[in-house]
Amino acid sequence: MRRVILTAMCFAAMTGANAHDWYENKVDPVTNFKCCGGRDCRPIPQSSVQSRADGGYLYLPDGFNIPRDRVQESPDDQYHICENNYVITHQPYLRCFFAPRLKVSLVLPTPR
Repeated sequence: MRRVILTAMCFAAMTGANAHDWYENKVDPVTNFKCCGGRDCRPIPQSSVQSRADGGYLYLPDGFNIPRDRVQESPDDQYHICENNYVITHQPYLRCFFAPRLKVSLVLPTPR
């Protein structure tokens, strides 16, 4: 039984590390700062994000207004955020934001 539990724990640790790997080499397209400094990045639920008419997004929990030029394409069709806290004020700040690629319909209008 111990072997099964140990194996499951090792597998979970490896899966978590691999899932986080894709953030490591990403940088914000505007600030050029690295997105991830350890545990700064994570997937977020679609319900916590609101798209704006200008192509940007609003991250509701922190009130981040994310301009379109800081939005990067997510590799897994989920939303992801990388954020950290300022040392003195402990206020959160945005490092990077990833959104699913927009799906464009290929349905062509029928000729009349």
